[in-house]
Amino acid sequence: MPGSQPKVQLRAPTCCTAQNIYLLQRHSHRGQRRTMDITRATMIQLTVLVLLLGDSLLIPIAAVDIHHLKKGGCPPGTKFPSSVKVNLNINGQNALAISGDVRTRSISPWEYSYDVNNNRFPSTIAEAKCLHTGCLDAEGNVDINLSSVPIRQEILVLHREMKGCVPTFKLEKKMVAVGCTCVRPLVQEQ
Repeated sequence: MPGSQPKVQLRAPTCCTAQNIYLLQRHSHRGQRRTMDITRATMIQLTVLVLLLGDSLLIPIAAVDIHHLKKGGCPPGTKFPSSVKVNLNINGQNALAISGDVRTRSISPWEYSYDVNNNRFPSTIAEAKCLHTGCLDAEGNVDINLSSVPIRQEILVLHREMKGCVPTFKLEKKMVAVGCTCVRPLVQEQ
């Protein structure tokens, strides 16, 4: 369908257990105590939604009474959503075009290689690779008294797994080299 945006369904846990409950406690301006219990998996999904969608968060967070959790079961009437629709139409192509000039002007220049996996979102991830072990001086010569090292950033990715004929998505962390920087080398005394 022209103009349609890709959709992904994230599956939330069907029940809560004492070991996977994350407690968030706040005190209101009247001193009344409010407690919100959210499973860790749901908390991760909410984090992804906030990162991907910004202010247009799609799911409300339901407050849960802690006393029901101590009894070993889910509180009555509290249901976590079985699926959540997420708009994954994110345009990040401008980021590489803007940083392209920086990577060649840096005293620790780098190039990009591309990790492609069609069962992952994003399917293509650019990885920086330092061009030299040392850093460049003002004339463009490599100075081996300094070290060129990658700058790493942890990102969240969705992996698609097929269970029978039904695709499910698993949220994972991935370390990605996003650029390189120049540092003093480590000196180890012996």
